[in-house]
Amino acid sequence: LAVLYRDSNRSHEAIHEGEEAVRIAPENAAAHVTLGRCYFASGEEEKAASEYQSAMKLAPQDGEAYFALGQLRMLQHRTAQAEEYLREAIQLSPQLGPAYAALAQILMSEDKNSEARALLEKAVTLNAQDWQSQYELAVLLNQAGETARATDLLDKVVRVNPNFPGAHEQLAFGLLRRGDVQGATALAGKMIGDDPQGPEGHRIMALVLWKQRDYDASLAECAMALNGDQNSSAMQALQSIALWQAGRKKDAQTAFREAAKLEPKVASADVFCRLLLCDARDINIVSDFLHKNRWLLQPKPQD
Repeated sequence: LAVLYRDSNRSHEAIHEGEEAVRIAPENAAAHVTLGRCYFASGEEEKAASEYQSAMKLAPQDGEAYFALGQLRMLQHRTAQAEEYLREAIQLSPQLGPAYAALAQILMSEDKNSEARALLEKAVTLNAQDWQSQYELAVLLNQAGETARATDLLDKVVRVNPNFPGAHEQLAFGLLRRGDVQGATALAGKMIGDDPQGPEGHRIMALVLWKQRDYDASLAECAMALNGDQNSSAMQALQSIALWQAGRKKDAQTAFREAAKLEPKVASADVFCRLLLCDARDINIVSDFLHKNRWLLQPKPQD
């Protein structure tokens, strides 16, 4: 009953029933986990953590409480603790698919994509209906150039969640990587038509136009994309090089510094080209831009 109330956003009733479950069965670890999740849903994070810790003591060989506490620490940005609890959850409960997916999120944020990919593969194997993990795995596959498998996964995601713009954006990335500029343009146009303010379609269109060397139009799309998502390192990087190619050198350097705040390794040709989905025609342009501007990101000498 507590779970039903929690899932219906009736937090007061959920907590009441969860507390009653713990009162009736204080030695039941699952009851403590349930109450902890009810507390968490209502924003009472430390009460939630206390219930999870009680469950750990009652059932030290069950990974569920470790997983729940790992999720909580993730959302509190206590990453080291979150990783520790999630790894313990996987060790104790190897079939706990969501724990693999949560740990993968942490590792991707740390650019540990190889281990993250292995974890997402496991999460998808354990739950074929986990479209979020399928999507995250497809993103990594696209980045690695494995567009065929990424497309297969994304097609599954779109069938389950046809209005998810991230999946359509990744499908367009795959088209661009395969050189299908016309297909990517058509998909971007549809995305913009469906959601003119959404950043996803504008990100694709900005890349397409840059590859066509239409810098002014690309910059207009970059602006639209950044208006919807200020934290897109790809768009900041694209904006910097498009401004440079358009002859706006000072603006380009400002944008390049902003890109570095979001992606500290943006001065690396590998990273810059990954953000822009570079093909053979783009590499010399990127190399020249970085050669002339990477000094901007060097630390200032100490007095």
